[in-house]
Amino acid sequence: MKEIFKPLFILLAAISMTSCTDMLDIKPTTFVSDDLIWQDKKLIDQFVANTYGTLVCGFNRNTQGWDQDWAAAFGGNFDAGADDFDGKFDANVNQFNTGQITAQSTPFIDEIWKSNYSIIRKCNLIIAAVPDTKDVVLTPTEKKYYEAEARFLRAFCYFDLARTFGRAPLITEAQQLEDNLLVPATDFEGLINFIATESDNYAEDLYPTVSDAMKGRATRGAFLALKARALLYLASPLNNASNSKERWEDAAKAAQAVMTLGVYHLYRNGEYAYGSLFFDKSNANMEIIFERRFQFPEITHNIHMQWSLDPADADRGSWNGLYPTQNLADAYETTDGKLITDPTSIYNPQDPYANRDKRFYQTLLYHGSYWEGSQLLMHRHLQNPDWSGNCLPNDYRARCGYGLRKMIQEYDGASADLYSGAFAQDNNWPYFRYAEVLLNYAEAQNEALAAPDKSVYDAINEVRDRAGQPGLPEGLSKDEMRIRIHNERRVELCLEEHRFFDLRRWKEAATLRAPIKGMTVEFDGNNNNYKIVTIEERVFNENNYYLPIPHSETEKNPNVLERN
Repeated sequence: MKEIFKPLFILLAAISMTSCTDMLDIKPTTFVSDDLIWQDKKLIDQFVANTYGTLVCGFNRNTQGWDQDWAAAFGGNFDAGADDFDGKFDANVNQFNTGQITAQSTPFIDEIWKSNYSIIRKCNLIIAAVPDTKDVVLTPTEKKYYEAEARFLRAFCYFDLARTFGRAPLITEAQQLEDNLLVPATDFEGLINFIATESDNYAEDLYPTVSDAMKGRATRGAFLALKARALLYLASPLNNASNSKERWEDAAKAAQAVMTLGVYHLYRNGEYAYGSLFFDKSNANMEIIFERRFQFPEITHNIHMQWSLDPADADRGSWNGLYPTQNLADAYETTDGKLITDPTSIYNPQDPYANRDKRFYQTLLYHGSYWEGSQLLMHRHLQNPDWSGNCLPNDYRARCGYGLRKMIQEYDGASADLYSGAFAQDNNWPYFRYAEVLLNYAEAQNEALAAPDKSVYDAINEVRDRAGQPGLPEGLSKDEMRIRIHNERRVELCLEEHRFFDLRRWKEAATLRAPIKGMTVEFDGNNNNYKIVTIEERVFNENNYYLPIPHSETEKNPNVLERN
């Protein structure tokens, strides 16, 4: 075995004789010599499972500090640092919104840096070791798959570093103490070009689909979708000062490559297909391209306790740490396909929740809606405050007048004990799904052309059709289509940690500085009066389009601030 693996002891889970490829069996129980790992397929599978099992997502970010498990998901995910959500008032995530971003204290940055480089190291080990394994351990086809799988995961991590920090050291071999560890950072374009080249060279070595036993592992479509997203970011205003048409064309072609695979399609099962797709883990859900898998009771997340909204008269212990904003609510069109800012739409500001895009009802809770056996009443009674609603907005409950429904499992309100493990959730986190690919294509193709063509309309209207929304009107200009695509991304991909990065890659400083709005409902004894109010002022500095590299890392390696 090559010297780059010594000395190395790798923490592995116990190997089950019945589930050697179970991607969720990642509990560390013993130390196994690195020499032995590459001599046993079960151990290799377990090492790979551990690599997948350390991916961070919007369900399990440690918002109050690195390795503080109690705080995982508290106050939200990244989108609490954008205009769709507000984090609980005392959550660290609010540093994004108050101009307090520093290399010492910014939420998530230590976690992103350390978790990604931990996975990158594991991937580098796999890439170096797998080709030398004996054919009796892995067949030649399996060797190509495992190497391509590790290259995908490594590229996935480098994209996360690139979109967060704008640069990062590009390390393609497992470093040892005797190596030069002071590696300068590669800039954004260099990282994206690396990702695209890896996809070009190795995506074909991944399987188009995988068996049930391998669910959650990388596929050809996942590598192509990663390339498409990476090239879209490279073409975007933050990274494309000259507005190169060629970059937009490359991004459109990359998204189209996923579309023409013929493997994926939008999930359309049932009346509430949009809300249901995040819970359907069966083979019927071919919208999901790559996901972070959870499974009760081995690996779960606690977003129900962290994010769910309880009315005061049925308090079940939820923290309600993530507040949807009026800014987000206003993004949902009416059923006639018009934005509510369009004076010809059927929107009624005194009946604001009628006739809205179906995704509105499958994403948000609002005054008068029902959740877990309770009607959520958010009105202030003007004659007698004691008769106010059971879910009056404040800093601890529905701060902006809304609660979250999307991705949260609804339980029986009469019996739910949210602190019991029986109510932990195990729905998966969608890193890539087909709806995003369609919207990536629509955006890139629209920017590459002088005016949107039929393919742009077809891609965005396919997403809208699943939601029950009419197709966009013909004859939109490039600028008009851009507005509709941006809004469609906001609504369709809500909570999936796109909005935080979309606003930055679009250089939307004005939006990031805009105040957060909320809805108040005043009841005068006869009628409700809906009023939009300012909840919070926001601060954004343009040098924070990228987040600072953790100070602890720049102290260890000052060269990380330099670009190759």
